Amino acid sequence: MGINPGRYPELDACRGVAIVLMIFFHFFVDLTFLGLPGPDPFSGLLHILGLSTATLFIGIAGISAHIKIEKTPGFRNQMWAFTQRGGKLLLIGFGITSVTWWYLNGEGYVVFGILHLIGCALVMTPLLRRLGYFGLLPAFVILTISYGALLPPGPLWMAWSGVHPEDFVSVDYTPLIPWLSVFLAGLSVGKFLYPSGIPRYSLRPQNGMLLSLFGVAGRHSLAIYLIHQPVLILLLSALSGNILD
Repeated sequence: MGINPGRYPELDACRGVAIVLMIFFHFFVDLTFLGLPGPDPFSGLLHILGLSTATLFIGIAGISAHIKIEKTPGFRNQMWAFTQRGGKLLLIGFGITSVTWWYLNGEGYVVFGILHLIGCALVMTPLLRRLGYFGLLPAFVILTISYGALLPPGPLWMAWSGVHPEDFVSVDYTPLIPWLSVFLAGLSVGKFLYPSGIPRYSLRPQNGMLLSLFGVAGRHSLAIYLIHQPVLILLLSALSGNILD
């Protein structure tokens, strides 16, 4: 199978690893959701795994955004390209919000998930990339605000920012504070590793079946992301003898 010369196999492989980790983590989340026995995915090592997986996804998105914008000359062209790309993810994200709101009867649905976050970050990329390495400063400030518990509670419509009601619950919540900091860090890592969109080092992995499989998964990460949860829930429900309403 040939590889598109415009792609970066090492990033596809990393994205594929993130996909596998995500499915593994969501397996335990779905066990809890269906009331089946299993470890708590929201504490301990599984919780750390979930946070690490989201960090990997968003960081790779930042690196890829740097490469894409380096290959898109002109600020207007960049705004148009990234508005299209980010807008597509936002539309899909709002579709997920609608579906989960219906499926979960308006309780715990996806308000501002990882696709919303990456979509917003991509729309802002032509402006964010002008910060260069100085983008690490607002990233640090965002982390300080979040982990210093400096955000007050607020209305649900502010959830995109990290401000939300005290009793807020969501199955996928990835607000700009703190997660935009990871995207900003990804832009800086991309700037260092891929100056002008060209690898600084020989990062491409050696050919191998495992890395090739990860690469395939990485190239189809959005499709896998969209279908894996329904498939997991249906399989777990069938195997456990549960019948979904």
